[in-house]
Amino acid sequence: MRNKAYKSDTRILLIAPTLGTLEMDMQSQSKPKRPVGVRIIALVAAAGGLLSLFGAASIFSGNATGPTWLAIVVVFFGILGLSLGVGFYTGTRWAWMGGIVIYIVSILLGILEILYGGTVGGIGGVIRMVAGIVIPLYLTRAGPKSFFGKGRAAHSS
Repeated sequence: MRNKAYKSDTRILLIAPTLGTLEMDMQSQSKPKRPVGVRIIALVAAAGGLLSLFGAASIFSGNATGPTWLAIVVVFFGILGLSLGVGFYTGTRWAWMGGIVIYIVSILLGILEILYGGTVGGIGGVIRMVAGIVIPLYLTRAGPKSFFGKGRAAHSS
């Protein structure tokens, strides 16, 4: 016989043939509402990932100047940006710490882009450095930490 689950307003009633009846309160397991700032950061991360891939592609195709090794690093960060965009939007726990680490490391990449990346890299480098400072600072606030399951929920009175 199969297990059956019946859903009520805030509780799930599980009926298992060998275990009897078990109730689970779903209120304690509900995810906090996604903060607007996290939505914005998800879009920024995904857009930055796409722009990084386009910038690197322009170097590979010869339409922009810059060292090939830097374009390869930018491709890697572009893929990370797309992944983080999805992780931020869905609120996965790995995205919180991964975002903080990757955006702090991206400050160095921003400096390299400004120094060696030509016009396209210079603009991207400035944007990357600003994001590398602002995004980790925002992610360590109470609301975003709570959304990612890293802290207590922010109480509004």
